[in-house]
Amino acid sequence: MTNLVDRFTQIEATLDLAGIEELGPSEVHGTIVGAMCNHMKSGITPDLLKLIEPTADANDGRFTQLSAMLYDLYRETSELLIETKDGFDLILPSEDEPIDVRVDGIAAWCKGFVLGLLYNNAFSIDQLPESGPEIARDLMEIAEAAAGASEEDEEDWALAELHEYIKVGSQLIFEFIYSESSAKEAESKPAAN
Repeated sequence: MTNLVDRFTQIEATLDLAGIEELGPSEVHGTIVGAMCNHMKSGITPDLLKLIEPTADANDGRFTQLSAMLYDLYRETSELLIETKDGFDLILPSEDEPIDVRVDGIAAWCKGFVLGLLYNNAFSIDQLPESGPEIARDLMEIAEAAAGASEEDEEDWALAELHEYIKVGSQLIFEFIYSESSAKEAESKPAAN
């Protein structure tokens, strides 16, 4: 996968090309990761383009590149989560950006994750396995708290620790659902004689 700063820039450019100004790369990535968890839990394949831009028409040429990028990002991220847990990271603004921009990026990532996780109302947070409900609620709170934080609050935040918590928490939700679905799949297969 391309490095995260380059990927952030690519997503930003693709959103601009499609004329989408309301969302940034962090929220898009969070939405993708949440949608992957939702897909595993609900069995419903997400329409990523509609998740990112509900009014988008897949036949409209200005969304072609965006749609391709979303599915590439979905595939790449799922491979990272399944095969190389250490390779997964959040796509956030560069560490060179001012702290308020980085805090907004973290809030947007969490907002996107929750949106992707719950997009089709196929299940509730309480139906997530293990400590999934608690982690999901934490991400909801981070999305709300970070978006309304003052500069003084931001300076007190241990941003690196928060980043790590969100990264590990979202990975755990993915792993809990993946383990649960793998166990159900194994149970449904007839035993070999």
